[in-house]
Amino acid sequence: MHDMSLAQILQWNISLFLLVLSRWAGMVMLAPVFGARGVPGMVKLGLAVSISILLYPLVLGSQPNIPQELLPYVGILVKEVLVGLVIGFVVYALTAILEGAGQLIDFQMGFTMGNSLDPVYGMQSPMMGNFQMVLATMLLLATNAHHYLIAALVKSYAYVPINPSALPMGIAFYTRLVSHIFALSVQLALPVFGALVLADLGVGLLSRTVPQLNVFSIVFGVKIIFGFVLLLMAVPLFGESVSHLFNQSMSWILELYRGWKGE
Repeated sequence: MHDMSLAQILQWNISLFLLVLSRWAGMVMLAPVFGARGVPGMVKLGLAVSISILLYPLVLGSQPNIPQELLPYVGILVKEVLVGLVIGFVVYALTAILEGAGQLIDFQMGFTMGNSLDPVYGMQSPMMGNFQMVLATMLLLATNAHHYLIAALVKSYAYVPINPSALPMGIAFYTRLVSHIFALSVQLALPVFGALVLADLGVGLLSRTVPQLNVFSIVFGVKIIFGFVLLLMAVPLFGESVSHLFNQSMSWILELYRGWKGE
């Protein structure tokens, strides 16, 4: 860089800044808290630009090799966006787990016909999943978990530099990630879901024992009340569950980084 003209130095710095911004923009689009649909696009862009400005000197210190030709540069730009999107997607697994658990609880409580509009991602979502997601977002913000998300992406430059020689981890990791999402959703919903299934079995046995009793006319209201009571009992333990899921997400990100680096 010492023998470059002022224009070339300016061009090189702008090129590098765009690469830094691309990775952060990709992450901000998908990650929970940052990528919520209710957050205006300009706020997301402003957040990505602000973090990129703060992080720029750190990336600059590594003196990455940036190609001068257009096509190789565009290739690296696309790669940076994809890196951000993949990291955002891995953390988004936390949202998917909570939504999946809510869907299972809704199914058992009889709420599947009454899906509400999710204010976080702007789409139809289960009522219990919506409740759990809002509660989890509050907990993540209260415990400054979003700072750890930023720290995790900063760490990504140690494993996935601007111009890497290795390709990202293969499809097996993502297949395993999806299977973990389903498994953790079931585990999170199981206390309420299992209790409601047992309640259904009890109602079935009661109707067989006393056929004259029209239990099905009252069972739906009772199931909803019972489900809410179980959820109320589970709320004190919900923070620990969210903490565990967040730690799991962070371990997935570290596993992803190691796979990228080929460790």
